[in-house]
Amino acid sequence: MKAFLKNLANGLSWLLALPVSILVRLAAPWDGGDGVFAFGSELMSLIPGAPGVYIRRAYYRTVLEKAGTGFVVGFGTVLAQRGIELGNDCYLGTHCNIGLSVIGDDVLLGSGVHVISGTRVHHFERTDVPIREQGGELLKVVIGRDVWAGNGALIMADVGDGAVVGAGAVVTRAVEPFKVAVGNPAKAVKTRGEAPEEQ
Repeated sequence: MKAFLKNLANGLSWLLALPVSILVRLAAPWDGGDGVFAFGSELMSLIPGAPGVYIRRAYYRTVLEKAGTGFVVGFGTVLAQRGIELGNDCYLGTHCNIGLSVIGDDVLLGSGVHVISGTRVHHFERTDVPIREQGGELLKVVIGRDVWAGNGALIMADVGDGAVVGAGAVVTRAVEPFKVAVGNPAKAVKTRGEAPEEQ
């Protein structure tokens, strides 16, 4: 009975997500700034509770080029670019903002985590031109498998497999696999599996 209800929920979710999914897919060739994609993401982010989780899963599996199975995108969480990739069984908590990135299998992102598309999103070197007119470059940030990022973390660089990013940490440089990184800017303080250092 449980499997039947789950399949029913999945089927209904596909149907409910379909109108927005079709719009976003059809607009893809002309949506250079990802405006239509962002519209769909923002709209889907507003559906509360378990129905929202199912509908967002169905939606992102139809509009992203790579989206795994069993992932959860929390209420209020917005994916900003079409090029985002979601792995299997990853969890994106509530009120996250996800830029261009690869989110690996079994990743846990706490509430309010922001994944920014690298550290060069806005150029600001010139003082005679407003920053908004100087352009920038989006880099695909890779968050490896089995990573946990605590609430309010800000990630602008790659995070290796099995790493932990502390709550409120600001990742401006790559975090090596299995390291625990905390602070602003984030620095590795230990390796997972090691005994904590004596104070």
